This record gives sequence, structure tokens and C-alpha cells, in this order.
Amino acid sequence: MAFSFTGCGYEAEGENVLSAGLPGGETEVDLGASAAEDETAESSELPQSESEPEPSVSEGEATEEEKIEAVCGAGMEMTFCIFTPNGNNGTGFLYKEKYVITNAHVLYEADAFTLVDFKGQEHKGAVIFKDDGTDIAIIQVDDCQGGSVEFGDSDSVSVGESVVLIGNPVDGEPFSFCTGKRVELGEKLHQQLNLKDLYIPLDANIVSGYSGGPVFNLDGKLIGISNAAFLGDLSAYNLKHLSLIIPINRVMEQIETNCQ
Repeated sequence: MAFSFTGCGYEAEGENVLSAGLPGGETEVDLGASAAEDETAESSELPQSESEPEPSVSEGEATEEEKIEAVCGAGMEMTFCIFTPNGNNGTGFLYKEKYVITNAHVLYEADAFTLVDFKGQEHKGAVIFKDDGTDIAIIQVDDCQGGSVEFGDSDSVSVGESVVLIGNPVDGEPFSFCTGKRVELGEKLHQQLNLKDLYIPLDANIVSGYSGGPVFNLDGKLIGISNAAFLGDLSAYNLKHLSLIIPINRVMEQIETNCQ
């Protein structure tokens, strides 16, 4: 079984597995016979999202749909679409009123870029920090109207918990969103994909252009940054989609140190 992924902060290792290579491209990952061998074991470890019962809602409490709508409304005001001349478009989010955080690979070989906020206003910015190791870049923008995302605790995101991802799809409408749930991949698949504890896996259908975008829990707290998405048939692992996000706890100190 083979499938490919978009994004470049992620690297896979092992037999018949290729690293992500240059940003903006796609890489094929061949899991070979292990998919069939692990199908029974893996599927028993993964949540059955289609058969999950609807959570009960107390009187006066917002439904999950209402929470998602509220998170999207507030989150999009803190989101920036990033457009580059080479078409390697991406997404970022506002922090401490004048910094836009994104993936380093979004700015790969980009001599210039344009930031567009939710109101459609264009902004110029200067890259003040970029680390290919963590795939984080920080852009300083001096003409923002203020605002900031609020960091949550990515360690507290549980399996099956719903999240909201906002992005700038290359072949879609800017400021799009999708929802997803954290999934448990199973030990063998987790090791084959070399995820370690560097990423949170989601059953979320993000596409090219979501890279660098904010990922919120349903309390509106930022818990991660979109980084990569796998493409192909994942049914052997009981998954419709597989996306990887960078946990905010992993890069929080790096961001805080460079956003003074």
C-alpha cells in the first residue's frame, strides 16, 4: 500500500519510505505488505468515527456545531492568507498583535510574499525568524489592527476530540475551514511514519495551502499548527484522512522567545 503526503516539515524513515524532500512537493510513502498484516490490529485500535454516538448536550449548553461556528468566527479574524510568487501559498495566524506565525516551508524560496487578512486588506511583513528543523517561521507585520490567538495546551487534546482547522487552500476559497478529530494510529503505523511525539495525527481533510494555519480546540484555544496531509487510500487503517499538526506546546517557547 502506498500513499503520498503534502507538506514538508514531516519526514518519514524506514524501508520503502521516502523523506519529504523539498517543500511544496508530494512524496510517496510505501507501507508495503504491512498494511494488510496490520489491518486487524490497527483497526481495533482506531476510533470508529462513523459509529460514535452524538454527545449529549445539557440544556443551555452550546452544541458542537454552535461551538465550531463560534471558533471559526473568532479564529478567522486572527488568520492570514499568505501568497507567494512561486505559488507555494499557505496560512498563518496573528500573535501578540504584530506577528504572524506560519510554517517555514511556506516561505521556501519566496523572495516576496503578501499577507491578506480576513477583511481582505493586504499587508507587507519581514521574516524575523525561520527554523527548518521545527518548520516554524515568524513574520513581523507593523500595520495590523491588533489581536492575538490564545494558546491552549496541546498535551490535553484527547483521542476523539474535535478540532477546527482554518486555511488558505490553493485550489479553493481563502479562509476555508474543516473539522477533524485526534486519532490513535496504533504502534506499528506510528513507528513506520516516524511520528515520535512531534506531531498530533488528525482524521482531517486538509489540502495544500493549509500549511501554517491555526488549529483550535472547541474552546477557541490554539493547540497546533497545520503541517502535512497524507493522500491516498487509508481504509486499511480505518481512516478517511490523515493530517499532521505541530503541537503548540512543542514550539511555544521558540515563538515566545522571538515575539517580544
